Amino acid sequence: MWIAHPYATIINAESIGKNFSCIHCTTLGATSKGRPTIGDYVSLGANVTIIGNVHIGNNVTIGAGSVVVSDLPDNCVAVGNPAKVIKTISPLKA
Repeated sequence: MWIAHPYATIINAESIGKNFSCIHCTTLGATSKGRPTIGDYVSLGANVTIIGNVHIGNNVTIGAGSVVVSDLPDNCVAVGNPAKVIKTISPLKA
């Protein structure tokens, strides 16, 4: 896990996979329905919020300022509020 500039960052996830990185003002938050589950090789821009029982797939990049309230599949780039997939990317090679 790599947290660059960890100011105002809240990490409350069910689980976080390997090679996770995020920038300042990240929130992984719980609701009454659960906490986020983060896959492997996930990278979050500044000021990203992921809240509730949400699953983030493997090899995902989430753009700065995005709010994630629903699942994101493997191998994608997502941005916005609410976050939407804008691009699929090549799977990582083992």
